[in-house]
Order: sequence, then C-alpha cells, then structure tokens
Amino acid sequence: MKKIKQPSSCQKGAVSLLVALTLPVLVGAAALAVDLAYLYVVRNELQNDADAAALAGARKLYSRGASALDWAGAANTASNAIALNSSAGHTLADGLVETGYWDITQTARGLQVLPMTAGPNDAPAVQVSLGKSEGQNQGPVRTFLASIWGVYAKPIRVTAVAGVTSPGTILPGGLFPLAISKCMYDTFWDMSAQPAGPRVDPLTGLVPEFKIGSLYHYATCESGEWTSLDTGVSGANAIEKLIEEGNPVSMSVGDAAWILTGVKTSLFTDVKKCSAAGNRQCEFVVVPAIDKVVSGSSSAIVGFACLQVLDAVGGNQKYILAKMSNQCPPPLSGGVGPNYGVISPPSLFN
Repeated sequence: MKKIKQPSSCQKGAVSLLVALTLPVLVGAAALAVDLAYLYVVRNELQNDADAAALAGARKLYSRGASALDWAGAANTASNAIALNSSAGHTLADGLVETGYWDITQTARGLQVLPMTAGPNDAPAVQVSLGKSEGQNQGPVRTFLASIWGVYAKPIRVTAVAGVTSPGTILPGGLFPLAISKCMYDTFWDMSAQPAGPRVDPLTGLVPEFKIGSLYHYATCESGEWTSLDTGVSGANAIEKLIEEGNPVSMSVGDAAWILTGVKTSLFTDVKKCSAAGNRQCEFVVVPAIDKVVSGSSSAIVGFACLQVLDAVGGNQKYILAKMSNQCPPPLSGGVGPNYGVISPPSLFN
C-alpha cells in the first residue's frame, strides 16, 4: 500500500507568499470597483440635475402669444432649478447657465451664445453646466478605498442642453383637417423674425386676417381645402369626425395629404360653432402646410402651422376667416420641422 505524501513546509510557504503578493492587487481592484461605481452614481445624479435645470429653463423660452424669446426668464429659471437638486448628499449651489442657439444639424458644434443671428436650423436653447471640483459644490467627489492608490478625490463635470423646436411629426389627435398652401405662409408668416412669427401690417401694427377657401374662389396664396390627411376618403361625415377627433394616425413632414374635391356648407357651419365666434374649441388649430392645393390629388406636407380660426362662412362664399398665430398649445409630437408657429414641448439636445 502506497503512502500519500504530505506537502512539504516549503510548499506551504510558497502558497502563503503567493497570497501575500496578490492580496494588495485584489484589495486595490476591489477599491477601484467600489469607488468607480460611486463616481458613476454621482455623475448620473449631476447629469439628471443638469437635465432638469436645462429643461426648466427651456420651458420659459416661449410664452404663448409673445413676440420675443424670454432669454432672461429662461436663464433665471434654470439657475433657480439648480438649487432644487442635490448630488452626493449635498444640495447644489454652483452652476453655469448659458443661453443661445443650438444647431440641430450640429454643423456648428456646441451652443452658439448670444448675440447672434439664428439660421433655419438653429433652435433656441439653454445650457447648464454642473460640476463637483475645487471651490464648486463641496469640492471633488471623495473616494472610499482608492486612496491606497493615491486617489483621494475625483472632480466631475457634466453639461446639459435643452431647447424648443417645431415638430416634424404630429401624433394622433393633433391635426385639424384643413390643408393650407405654403405660399400662404410665405405671404403671412415671417421666417426671418426671431422667433419666427406672423407678419404685422406696418400701417395698423396688427396681424392681418385673411380668408381661406378653395382655389376656385381665392388666389393661390389664400387657397386651402379640406383634407382627409392620409386617406382618400371623402364626404362631410368623414371630415366632421376629423374636426372633432383629429388625425387618426401620425402625420410627418414629407407625408402625402389627400385634398378633397368639393366643399359642404355644413362643414363651415361646424367650424363657425367651434371658432372664436363660437365656443372657441377650435379657435387655435394645427394644420398641415402643403406644396400646392389641388383638389382631388395628394400633396406633400412641408410643415405644420398654427392658425387662429376667427369665423367661418358657408353658402356661396365658403371660407374660413383666420390669421397666423403662435398660440397653439404644444401638440403631442416628435421630430423637427420648420417653425410655422407650432412649438413642441422642450427636449434635451445632447
């Protein structure tokens, strides 16, 4: 019978030596794992705080009916929002708030600070930068175990940019079934203003009113027609349902809208009842702007516009009295499109 050899004392010593050599490495790796996880948590807290402050400021950029952007109000709101948040157990006190324009194509990188002249791709925005570093928000984030590697604290800095754009897509329920020619917006809407807005009559100082009717009755730049949007259905009943409920499916810039042939007096009666001359339920509506209004055909949507519906007349005339507006409540929407008066809820850009 063979005897089992016992490990020698020198072998036992080798194992002890190996453990002694690897223990600092294992402890150090554990220390880094713990501290990196904590730094990640603190960074996420800071980022969420910056996002919230930037969004709060962006909500103040536009006021319904205002003729100018409220840059000061947006910056002040964002600054006040910083102090409502905390990170690493401490309330935030320091942050940098800047306002300007954000190129949604990012051809021009970063925030373009004021003063500047905005281009068609520039959206008004608020940028919030937060950090924990020397002299800022209780200093750098202190580590727990990484000090064995000589790392006692780590600075963290984050940036958030939020702003407002016009939608490229209107979700179900947001569209009124009246298609308007783009030519009308070129005539009555000032894209060069900051922000873009209705043109003002220099003689009266007022936004002009205009009649919207079929091309048969009115000039090209005052023509509009009932649309069944994404379907080729016709009939007053179908349009009445769209007036009450809006588009049944999402519609986007580039989608084809079907233009109906013929108009029914009953539809103008319905609009009169809900216009500013009636119960005001359809006083401010979002409508598709299309390349050209041609009855019995489809045309591509080029943007979404805000109209103030003042009144409607049936009979032989058949027109809707309206004017351009920027007072439409933000619809459920997505994407980015040209500013024809419809403003999406604020969103983060970075």
